[in-house]
Parts: sequence; structure tokens; C-alpha cells
Amino acid sequence: MRICRLDFEGVEKELNVMNDHKHYLIDALTEIKEVQDKITNSQTKYFDQLLLTLVGTDTIPFFLIMNNGRHLRFIDIDEQLETEFLRIESIDRELRNVTVSLLRALDFEENDTNLIADVVSLEKTSSKRSINLDFISGVQLLSPDLLRRKIICEPKW
Repeated sequence: MRICRLDFEGVEKELNVMNDHKHYLIDALTEIKEVQDKITNSQTKYFDQLLLTLVGTDTIPFFLIMNNGRHLRFIDIDEQLETEFLRIESIDRELRNVTVSLLRALDFEENDTNLIADVVSLEKTSSKRSINLDFISGVQLLSPDLLRRKIICEPKW
């Protein structure tokens, strides 16, 4: 067993590092939300929602990584869904909470999957969850291409 003696300054620095980490996490999620909002809400004079048309989706999918290093996973019995793929909906900076909607991951045959290697596309769902960021240590972005892929199967003959 190792015993460390820290003076008040040492403890204060340690706490500031922890608070800074959570502050950066909220900033990163806020940036994702701002980009999503710009894509969704940007209007041009002649071409309406040109940015949304060019980008092809209003969602930036991501994983949240828990303090133990695993991806945060949710189960929704009503939607018959188990997923770790998320979309940011809102952020409460004071309470350090975020609201996310769950994304359904589909494989090549359009069956639900939880294996990232098998994911061909993601679909938005109406299922939402609130998350306290005290148990989250990171964010991993995924390609928005997963939301706009169309699977086309051509016959071999």
C-alpha cells in the first residue's frame, strides 16, 4: 500500500484537472450539437437547406466512453433496441447532463447489430436518454456516412 501526503495546493490541482476534463467533454459535445444545428437550420436565399442537402444528414453519430473504457450502451424495450450509437439532442452545462437519442445499427441484411464491424447503416429513433457526464470520460465520433448509406444489391447474373 502506497501512502501519499498532499498539501492543500496539491489536492486543489488534482481537482482542477478532473474539472477541466469534464469541462472539455462538455465543450466537445457542445461543438457536435452546434454543427448539427448549423446543418439543420442553415437556410439560403435561393436553395433552402442547401447545406443539409450537400451533407445528406443532420446527425453526427458518436459513442460515449465510460470511465471504465467501455462504450455506454442502452437498451430500449419498447423500440426493441440495444445500441451504443448516439445523437446529441441537448446539453445542460450546469447539471453536466446531456440528452441523446438512440441510433439503430443495421448490418448488410438490415438486421440489428451491435458489432461495429458489421454496421452498414444507422437509423434515427425516437428513443431519448439523459446522461450524467460524471461517468463519461470521452467521445468517439463516427462517420456521418453511416446515416446516408443506401444498400444496393445487384444480381450476380
